[in-house]
Amino acid sequence: MAGNTVYVQGSYVDVHDNEVVNLTIDKAGTVKVGDGQQAAAQSPTTGSTVSEKLKTDKASELMGKLVAAEVLKEDWQPNGLSGSERGLVARAVCERLDISDTWQVFGQLWGEKPETLRRYFNKALEQKKSLDFQDRLKDISF
Repeated sequence: MAGNTVYVQGSYVDVHDNEVVNLTIDKAGTVKVGDGQQAAAQSPTTGSTVSEKLKTDKASELMGKLVAAEVLKEDWQPNGLSGSERGLVARAVCERLDISDTWQVFGQLWGEKPETLRRYFNKALEQKKSLDFQDRLKDISF
């Protein structure tokens, strides 16, 4: 298992940042979250919902650069990023694409609560070690 990829057969419970996430995946590939609600329309390869705001030509070009820099995988998925790094990427992408609802778009995309993602971003701003990652993002010409 690498990065943020979780391989599930049957049920899965994840406890992260004091939040419990219950997932159930049946043999047909239907994902049920929490109390058995079916997850929103999902990408067949990643299991996540990609917002229409991330389906523009400018967004595709930006994603290509982030994939080439090994920050993201295809379909906007993080490539082994910490929570703080995910918060920084979400904010940087939304600033460049003029997306105002950063935390909702990327929270839905990455299966996180918007408040948690925003908290990761705020935490990153307080950490010295985040400065190197911020510089890395600035060096990617997007």
